[in-house]
Amino acid sequence: MRKLFILLVVVSTSGFAQKIAEQPSKEIYLPAELKEGRFFLKIPTINGDTIVGFCDSGGGYTAIYRSTVNKLGLDSKVRYVIIDGDTTKYIAATEIYKNHEIPYPQIQNYFKEYINQPFFEVPVDTRESIFMSKLSNYEVFLGQFFFINNAWTFNYKTGKLSINTPIPKNSVDENTQSLGFKKDKMGNKRFGHPSMKLMIDGKAIDFLFDTGATLILSDDGKNKLGLNTKSTAGSFIAKSLFNQWHRQHPDWRIIEKGELTGADLIEVPEVKVGNLAAGPVWFATRPDEAWSKGMIGSMDRVVKGAIGGSFLKYFKITIDYNNELVKFEK
Repeated sequence: MRKLFILLVVVSTSGFAQKIAEQPSKEIYLPAELKEGRFFLKIPTINGDTIVGFCDSGGGYTAIYRSTVNKLGLDSKVRYVIIDGDTTKYIAATEIYKNHEIPYPQIQNYFKEYINQPFFEVPVDTRESIFMSKLSNYEVFLGQFFFINNAWTFNYKTGKLSINTPIPKNSVDENTQSLGFKKDKMGNKRFGHPSMKLMIDGKAIDFLFDTGATLILSDDGKNKLGLNTKSTAGSFIAKSLFNQWHRQHPDWRIIEKGELTGADLIEVPEVKVGNLAAGPVWFATRPDEAWSKGMIGSMDRVVKGAIGGSFLKYFKITIDYNNELVKFEK
């Protein structure tokens, strides 16, 4: 079963062949809100309602929750396919919204033989999914295949989200870098999880670009961060690197068991991308195996963590999936 959240489990999704979509030249601002360092897209539905989608570039599939299907009265529109004995329930994206400005998810190759239109999976409600959706108040999960065919601008400085913002390949500068993607032998993307590099403590480190990275705080973590909410944007780091930082920099602030899961938090004073630097940045620990045995299934290399809103909040970021570039601006 494919998983939704890198912060609690390892993402495992199926193969995908890249389809380059023609992009209009005009930038389009989407109805979105930036809350606790994460973007939430407000999607107008065909029946006049509005549903909230959590924008998670590091997430797995794209899904609509059963409670949302019930709310919209779309139970009769739910279909299912059986693949290798596994049942997947889904609903066509056009049954949920018809808005030319809000893109539809890309169909990954795994499903193309069975489903010929953009769709949202309708997963079985689990304790985890119910907890997460209620905690951050969203109804639709927008994972990697929602983002993979466009150029997006996540402006954390203004709280605005837009699309159709391509980065010309001939305009690369020190604050624009190439992204890595897992590809097939023909050079087509199989997955939409981008890898990129950051500099920490004078060393280049590979990260997943993860707009949805979320810290689920323990009471102690919440109090020590001075927050009034149980969840907030964060970033993740491999336990071995966390231990190294702690040994080499005992002055870096630590919150033991800062997350509800018991994971520790560490405050890194400064993180660099190109010639830009920002901080402090909070990271939560994740087992090394989450990256070397888990995320490697959908990424081009073994990364050491995921960079999310605890760092991204300092920037305006444009990520162009078609040209495979990301640009940071202050």
